[in-house]
Amino acid sequence: MPYKTGGETHHGGVGNEKELVELMNACPELNINKHLQFGSETKPVWGHLGGTTQKADCDVVVDEKRYPISIKNHESSGSFDWINTSKLSEFNAELGQSVKAAVDSFKTENHGKDVTPALRDEVSTIFSNEFDRITSDQMKHLLMTLYVKYPGHVLVNDCKHNRLILYPKENNFSEFISYPDWEYFLKSTPRAKTSRMIFRRKDGVEINTNLRLRLVLNNGVGALLGKSDKNKCSIPCLKIQQDRVDKLLVGLVNTTIDTIPNKNNSSITPGLDLLAEVCSQMPSL
Repeated sequence: MPYKTGGETHHGGVGNEKELVELMNACPELNINKHLQFGSETKPVWGHLGGTTQKADCDVVVDEKRYPISIKNHESSGSFDWINTSKLSEFNAELGQSVKAAVDSFKTENHGKDVTPALRDEVSTIFSNEFDRITSDQMKHLLMTLYVKYPGHVLVNDCKHNRLILYPKENNFSEFISYPDWEYFLKSTPRAKTSRMIFRRKDGVEINTNLRLRLVLNNGVGALLGKSDKNKCSIPCLKIQQDRVDKLLVGLVNTTIDTIPNKNNSSITPGLDLLAEVCSQMPSL
């Protein structure tokens, strides 16, 4: 299916990932494609990866080499997820068992009831209390494990500046692996019962990692209590989110960037339609 260049609305999530893959296949002259060739004359072939069992959203094949890549979408504000898993016990067995028991008890007591603000707050309180079970060593273990399992490259769709940023995980995940002798701890934020900011400290110095830990239900309270027509179940999930993405992008090293300005050097247009239009005008190889 050809990449859409007629100004159609682009959708986020998997649809956006597929469109990015189509775009990269259609535009071999982009800096990112040239970088992944590493001197080869073979055109990189991008493929979208479905499912939730892998960290990579796509892979790129050049000759006999395969490069798994994680795609992150960044609008003008907001965060993106580094991990979103229901396998809490793999991270912390005690936490996983405690959360499951508390949520199961709440479900048994309230199943079939209409969802009220009070019931939502009760679920939030359950998760809020569980953060106290997470130790510094467990937090560092989670971050290290996540780093090891992550693909070798990350591709950020920086919609705010109409650019694509590819970077390797080496030397760019310092908060995950570079401070083993620091203590990691969690700080609460106002009115955010189900999330905590991840900090580290040493010798009286405290640093905000700009990583956020969240405990939530994947399908909400309604599905948990059997009141949702779309979802028949809802289970606890652990997330690690990247806050202050702009600061992260500024500190990256060894990046490969494709920036496409608007015609006549006018204002930058968010999204990838213009990029696709420019690429469609490039001569074929």
